[in-house]
Amino acid sequence: MKNGILSAYWPVIDGHADTMVQAEMERRSFFRYSSRGHLDLPRLRQAGVDLQVLAICAGNRRNPYHWAEKLLASWEKEYQSLPLPARPIWIKSPGDFFRWEQEKKTGVILGLEGAEPLEDKLDNLEKLYARGIRIFSLTWNHPNSFACGSGSHNDSGLTSLGREAIRLAEKLGILLDLSHLAPISFREAIFFSRQPAFVSHANIFELCPHPRNLTAEQIRAVVEKEGVIGLTFYPDFISKEERPGCAEWVSHLKYLLQKAGADYIALGGDFDGIEKTLFDLQEVRDLPYLVRMMVSEGLDRKTIAKVLGENLHTLFKKVFT
Repeated sequence: MKNGILSAYWPVIDGHADTMVQAEMERRSFFRYSSRGHLDLPRLRQAGVDLQVLAICAGNRRNPYHWAEKLLASWEKEYQSLPLPARPIWIKSPGDFFRWEQEKKTGVILGLEGAEPLEDKLDNLEKLYARGIRIFSLTWNHPNSFACGSGSHNDSGLTSLGREAIRLAEKLGILLDLSHLAPISFREAIFFSRQPAFVSHANIFELCPHPRNLTAEQIRAVVEKEGVIGLTFYPDFISKEERPGCAEWVSHLKYLLQKAGADYIALGGDFDGIEKTLFDLQEVRDLPYLVRMMVSEGLDRKTIAKVLGENLHTLFKKVFT
């Protein structure tokens, strides 16, 4: 983050935002500045974010494949209409990734949050890959034909279709995101997958007992699979206090530093996917305040650099190049 706090350059990467979906709902554009929502391309640049993962979550929508395909088509049309200097680097290939590293322009990776748009057809994953999807998770909050989400009452684990989807994703070069999985489904998916483990947005169950947060056992499993956990900014996953702030978020960071180490932690903000924010981190341009908070809490430069982007940079380089 080129914010004057640290002089050395390092990539700043956020592993999860729902801006594509939220922007469509609010009739705004990711590519243009807006006073609504938590981020857009101009604000990412102002904040010093180098790479942003944008997720498409169909949730309970009808005809989810058609909806997701239409959203991706709209995205691509607007992207291609931008003059070249104004475009972010849309990372779809190793060449795109290397260009992002060299040119140091803002990069974007597109993901699928929940496999509902596949409509139980694995060839739809291939079609969405062709449209630019490079990260996907098996579930949102509810059970489906692939696995059980964190809101499931009965967690029956990974299904045969879920295993097939993971293998196809690995063959295509799509990174599996373990976020939103219920405990048994999480355990089965992380050990079935041959990739490094990636949890794009979650926090620590021991500090805030929410079903979307990670237990000590899950954290150990991510470390064993040389993975990364993106800590989210959603207040309900951070503290039971009425309006927590960055200090409470840093508590989750310090817990992970103690239990896992600095190599396994990242940002997974979930901006534009949350209906409320930390009182002192209300949109992406507030990230420099979070950095100052980490500095004031005694975190060294190397650790801060790893959390802000180096760890995700290492993970993405393993998978996408």
